[in-house]
Amino acid sequence: MASCQGRGPVSSPASRKRPRYVIGLHGDLSGGRGAEGTAQERGARLAVDEFNARADRRFDLALKVRDDRGDAGSAREVAAAFAADPAVYAVIGPTGDAEARSAAPVYVKALLPVVALSPGTDAFTTATNRVLFQLRPNDNILWAPLVRYLTDVRSARRTAVIDDRASPRASWMTAKNVAATPPSRGSVSTHVVPADSEDFAAVATAVLAKRAQAVVYGGTSPHRAAMCARALRRAGFTGTCAATQPVLEETFLTEAGAASEGWVISATYVDPAELPRAERFVAAYLKRFGVRQAGRYALEAYDALFFLAQGLGGSGEQPAERGALVRELRSSTYRGIAKTVEFPPPSNEFVSDRGLFLYRVDSGSPHFLGQYAQAVKG
Repeated sequence: MASCQGRGPVSSPASRKRPRYVIGLHGDLSGGRGAEGTAQERGARLAVDEFNARADRRFDLALKVRDDRGDAGSAREVAAAFAADPAVYAVIGPTGDAEARSAAPVYVKALLPVVALSPGTDAFTTATNRVLFQLRPNDNILWAPLVRYLTDVRSARRTAVIDDRASPRASWMTAKNVAATPPSRGSVSTHVVPADSEDFAAVATAVLAKRAQAVVYGGTSPHRAAMCARALRRAGFTGTCAATQPVLEETFLTEAGAASEGWVISATYVDPAELPRAERFVAAYLKRFGVRQAGRYALEAYDALFFLAQGLGGSGEQPAERGALVRELRSSTYRGIAKTVEFPPPSNEFVSDRGLFLYRVDSGSPHFLGQYAQAVKG
């Protein structure tokens, strides 16, 4: 069974005069993406405490946390528990794609608003979008910042795309879109690595034969991306290498070693430590949780909590009601620290440009370059 950890604030006599709304945190806290889920929980807790400390607030917030352990079946159980709890008005999560797909129908049926920070799946239907607020672009657009970088920052007239069939759909999508939108309006060559092959030396040789100035790795495996990086380095390739968010893991950095230097990677999360406007958040996070850095999507979770609080305050419902909150969130704009949240018509989807960022590997670590359209030469 999924575990539940409820650690809401203790009510004072004054706070009992205000309505109290519970926000659910549906996350992978102990599975494969436990670090991301925990970071989201921590960011949301900081926001709840900060909101409840405001003297002018009209209601109190509480956070109820449930762990699905990164399991799709458990995710359905967590969603059902939140849906059945009348005190819960909205949910932040889940952490992973499979859990989000599994839990979505439950949340839709309950008309329970769900703010998803890290899932990148594009599998949600129009019906699901009635209650789902995906606060990041889906994975299918992660190629776009790379094309922009290879056009305006490190201009490449000849680009090679490595289509790694071990990630068939994602790699094919990246290869197709980069070829259709060539960096610097130049040429693009595509080089396929079969799913059952680890021979990246052959494509590295082909890349050099094409005199490519840049390489875009289309796959999603950090391990295979590291093999690609090492093969390119051994072949003598000195141009720009690029990849998308799934690659940016410790596995890639460790296994690629020096070959990872200079790789540019698109992502949908910020590094709060590199945002001057997030300085107060970072200081509070490090002090509260005794860690050296804020985890992925921690700041986004903090913003998401205040996005929900804004919706609860503006719904005009006393007490608040789930359906009214859905309508209020869909029509509102929240200017968060990490990004501005807005769902303009006619698509009613998150504005993708606001959630696409770039990192570059320098001295073995990813360095945040900022929102991709604002990245500067250097």
